[in-house]
Amino acid sequence: MSLENLTLGTEIRDARERAGYTIAKVAEITRIRETLIKDIESDEFSSCGGNAYARGHIRTIAKVLKLNADLLIEKFAQTTGDFDRPMIDLLEESNVVKARSPRPQISYKALASVAAGVVALLVAVPAVISLFPNNETSPVAPSSQGAVPSTTDQNSSVVATKTTGVSLVVTGISGKSWIGIQDASGAQIFSGSIMNGESKSFSEDQLLQVTIGNAAAVSLNVNGQEIGTPGGVGEVVRLSFTPDASNNG
Repeated sequence: MSLENLTLGTEIRDARERAGYTIAKVAEITRIRETLIKDIESDEFSSCGGNAYARGHIRTIAKVLKLNADLLIEKFAQTTGDFDRPMIDLLEESNVVKARSPRPQISYKALASVAAGVVALLVAVPAVISLFPNNETSPVAPSSQGAVPSTTDQNSSVVATKTTGVSLVVTGISGKSWIGIQDASGAQIFSGSIMNGESKSFSEDQLLQVTIGNAAAVSLNVNGQEIGTPGGVGEVVRLSFTPDASNNG
């Protein structure tokens, strides 16, 4: 039977048996519980705690058994129906991050009413003002001799404004990872994958909240400082970075 016709679990089990590994041995190497490995080999993923964790376990096992992790993840998507879902949705499903509040729906009828009211005010206010005479005399422009001298020194140099905010560069160094970026208010800035050799840059004034689905696959640079890989293979980590590069993860 060709690999294309094998299920995800069957392909992992066959590769493990060809390598001469028991489930206990794979569990010892990967630090994944034996019961989870048995379930994955049976194409049962509910015990993984969510699809985001299941994907991480599959990649970890694939690395040990020298399987193509990307192809296994494609089979996982076909099995579970999780096609092209943003990482932030998968992490919310796994209770890794707090679910986003739904945005209120905008009433276009209400917007039209407000716009009409503003136009009416713009027309009415000048008409009302024109009913009252203006008895104020125009101020006399000061003579050039009595003008107040400028306090600006023309020979003074411009002082550079200090740059504030937090910057983050995420670089893929091994395989594929998923990252979700949020600002201080919890609004989503980015949600997607990053491949080996690919770099993505993010910046914000106050705070960057970062969730990484496969921590060993990326390297981080925060505010110009290299901090390296934030975690292990298949590990999901949550980090927060401020302008002073503090990590509250």
